[in-house]
Amino acid sequence: FAPSTQAWDDWRAENEDLWNKYTSLPQFFVHMREILEWHLVTEDVFLTDDIFNGNREFMENAIGNITIDQRTQQMDNVARSDIVEANITTSQGVMHVLNDVIIPPYMAVNLIEHMLERDTSVKFAYSNMANLALYAELDDYINADYEKGITFLVPPNRRFNRAQINVPKLLTPEMKEYTIDFIKSHLVMDNYHEAGVFATNKESGKDQILVKSELGTHLWISTKGDRLRFQSREVLLADRVAKNGIFHVVDLPLFPPFISDFTEFTALSTEYDTSDCFRFFRQTLYWSEDISRTFDSSLTMFCPTREAFALFNNEDFNRLLEPIWVRHATEFLLNHITMPALTREELINRAPSMITMLNGQEYELKRSGDRPRIKNRFEQARSDFGDLIALDGYLHLIDTAITPTAVSRSVYDQSNENPDFSLLVENIDFVQLTNMVDQDSPLTMLAPDNTAFRRVEFNTLGGGEILKRHLFNGLLFCDVIANQTNLVPVEGPAIGVELRGEPGSGLWGLEGGQNLFVGGAYVYECDVLARNGVLHYVDRVIGEDYDTISPTVTPQPTVTPEPTVFVAPTEAPRNFDDEPTAFAPINLPPILPRDPPTAATDDSEQVNDSSAFQMKYGGTMLLLLLPLVAAVF
Repeated sequence: FAPSTQAWDDWRAENEDLWNKYTSLPQFFVHMREILEWHLVTEDVFLTDDIFNGNREFMENAIGNITIDQRTQQMDNVARSDIVEANITTSQGVMHVLNDVIIPPYMAVNLIEHMLERDTSVKFAYSNMANLALYAELDDYINADYEKGITFLVPPNRRFNRAQINVPKLLTPEMKEYTIDFIKSHLVMDNYHEAGVFATNKESGKDQILVKSELGTHLWISTKGDRLRFQSREVLLADRVAKNGIFHVVDLPLFPPFISDFTEFTALSTEYDTSDCFRFFRQTLYWSEDISRTFDSSLTMFCPTREAFALFNNEDFNRLLEPIWVRHATEFLLNHITMPALTREELINRAPSMITMLNGQEYELKRSGDRPRIKNRFEQARSDFGDLIALDGYLHLIDTAITPTAVSRSVYDQSNENPDFSLLVENIDFVQLTNMVDQDSPLTMLAPDNTAFRRVEFNTLGGGEILKRHLFNGLLFCDVIANQTNLVPVEGPAIGVELRGEPGSGLWGLEGGQNLFVGGAYVYECDVLARNGVLHYVDRVIGEDYDTISPTVTPQPTVTPEPTVFVAPTEAPRNFDDEPTAFAPINLPPILPRDPPTAATDDSEQVNDSSAFQMKYGGTMLLLLLPLVAAVF
């Protein structure tokens, strides 16, 4: 079917804006192509009598079906009377000249109408996405006329079930804001049709284009492996055309993307391999959305690429991804995230300065030309690419993994680096336990500080036995220890575990939180992570007697109440020198209140109250009784 020149001029006059877009803008290339292909029937050769024979309902073309209404003698929007010259026979078939342009029905409506008109019995039905857009009140937004069109990514109804999305829940009032974000994450301004994307990527020599969704977050359009993808969602049917734009049918719904999501689909869709960062999110089950909520801040993540991790210690990497090392993996992950959200330009403008990661580690922030650079004692990480916008912040790629002390230092190193534990290290070295504490894995150590060692004396021959009471196989974190009644060290009998103190005085237990004691030693700092295990700082050497009570935890002293009635002492006889008696009066001092008792401890010998009073006041009482003794004798 060949519209005449007059037919095109008439259609142009009626639809000037569409004509200009369809014939001049590359974003609307596919629209003009479909109008032309709609006029080419590929099913068979049809004369006019064959078309309007009273029985035929449609004619098949390359992209759909032209509908025939036998009652009105009409093909789509063109009547039989609009055929001005019929049955022109050629070697390739038959041509009919028209004085009107046949417009595909779906190009006469907007995107939402196109999606809703699709028969729901057909394999690819789109009513779920259309109804969500209507509920979110985004239909006017989607159906508006934009200069270069709009692209809508639409999963078919069946794929909502595969993605386990509860569509009725998205249609509830409490989920409306999320539903709005959900729809906007599937919208991209401008028409990104398949041929245009492949042509752009071929010209640039890259497999991906980075654009922004209408949610404001970044979105990858990729042709990796000669397959069109948006984020990591593969396009099943491309270039579904409507009057004001196009939609692509994708294999699964997209979600409003967070930083952790970008680490997944950037690796799947682009030349940038961020898959190892995603592995750490998956290992810890601590997604960036949760981290942002925990710290109540937007985030900046520095993600080492796969090439960067290839330079990382392979043994440490594999260990961090084992289930029992999940807390160390979390420490490693937080060591690559800071707050708030900062672009690479903002980072460069802040250099030189210090940057604090979410695990508390501080590093130097510097610049190398137009690249931000993070430096610790031994490593430097540069960002050549980044500024990926997610809902919770920015993702930047770096060329080196930043190693936290929890990964770089062993249990021995952590003690050796802390001057408060120098005596512990000296004893470990002296009894030749250095290799064990430095290399055995996984290992837990209760580490007495220098104050604890200065309060005890023990034979050097027994040092190894004593130190092994403080070492345990496995990773025993404080929350695990607090739920035990005893622990078995690497050598020696089991050691008791207790929770002491008033509810609310500590962190452990069910009754408001109590203090944790192991073998009578107070655990005053928990979960110091190390490359091969974990340390807990304690205030005494376990199993050794002390000559003083523990100074670490002292309950609040009781308050001595003021006396309610004061009784004055009776006066001594005035003239006792003139009138001697058998007894000499003694001027006693007023009775002093006793000192508040100190806290009860677990030392092997408790301090007796009466003996303590005698030590404090015994000397005074002796001096006061001397005149009495002299008078008697």
